[in-house]
Amino acid sequence: MASILSYGAGLVGSFICDELSKSGHEVTAIALNHDKVPMLEKVRNNLSFTLIEQDAISHLEDCELSEYDLVLNLLPGRIGDSIREYLITNGVKVCDLAFSDNSPDRFGELAKQSGASMIHDCGIAPGVSNMVVISEQKGVPPLKSVKIRVGGNPLELDSEWSYCAPFSPTDVIEEYTRPARIRIDGEEKEVPAITDRHMFIAGNHGEMEAFLTDGLRTLLTNPEITCESLSEYTVRWPGHIKKFLDLRTSGELDELSLVQEWAYTTNRSEFTYMDITITPNKGPVVRWEFDIPGVNESLDRLWPSMAIATGIPFLVACEALLEGRIEGIQSPDNYYSDLDVIITRLREVGAEITRTELK
Repeated sequence: MASILSYGAGLVGSFICDELSKSGHEVTAIALNHDKVPMLEKVRNNLSFTLIEQDAISHLEDCELSEYDLVLNLLPGRIGDSIREYLITNGVKVCDLAFSDNSPDRFGELAKQSGASMIHDCGIAPGVSNMVVISEQKGVPPLKSVKIRVGGNPLELDSEWSYCAPFSPTDVIEEYTRPARIRIDGEEKEVPAITDRHMFIAGNHGEMEAFLTDGLRTLLTNPEITCESLSEYTVRWPGHIKKFLDLRTSGELDELSLVQEWAYTTNRSEFTYMDITITPNKGPVVRWEFDIPGVNESLDRLWPSMAIATGIPFLVACEALLEGRIEGIQSPDNYYSDLDVIITRLREVGAEITRTELK
């Protein structure tokens, strides 16, 4: 079994570390304020990995990375991006989930020199969404459009934000402020986040709102994906984003307050929803739909849906790295052959996943 070092062990990271440890790997996680992460108090006594309360940067200065078979980057976006070059320089295998505006692809030459291997963006979206798109692209003419809508939300609306952040709230805020990189009629564009707002029916959950955010990542740069228009949208309950925009317009938006108000709580059930609509120039429109439930005691599962939705694809990526199936720096649309494995494992924990051809 492997020796694994994880930088970060929050709500999603703890699920990943625990699953790897239960699989027989020796897992050590570096994380600050782990005892303050909501939900973890419910499972803390049963967590099976070793936790070191230390800042990631200071730990790196004294750590001998060559002792580990695999390193996990599970830090919030900007912090996680700041350690990538160091990890790759040291020639280690890295499974990376730090969502920032900078892609690790820029370290491709460095990885060749050092012998490092990295899979990045290996969650639900980006991640599974990339794999679905490339699997539909293979062997067919250029596509007309791809539209991805995805979000994790509480099952019920409330009188406030109707939201609780299943991962770092600071990363969520950045989604709302960073320009969205998209493609329209063959032209790459940057448009303001929270544009192209529209209502739609999100499966059995009813009417929800979607708006553009910056999540396409390597779907825009992969030469194997030939598509005229590409876009990704974040999904929220109606009223959520209007409240955010109203506060921003009035100058009353306080990011620290949002981090506190959006903190995940254990007394709310939630779900992760994603649909992907793929429109060819000829032939039927294909629509994938993912609905991943949260806490479900009948399945003996205490983790929230986003930990499951993100963690399972990440765990499959870890296996690919440990088995030596990844060389250099790769994104999910480079190793889409694992899509069927991910779908099977998501269904085993209660996810409903469908692929429909629309006439």
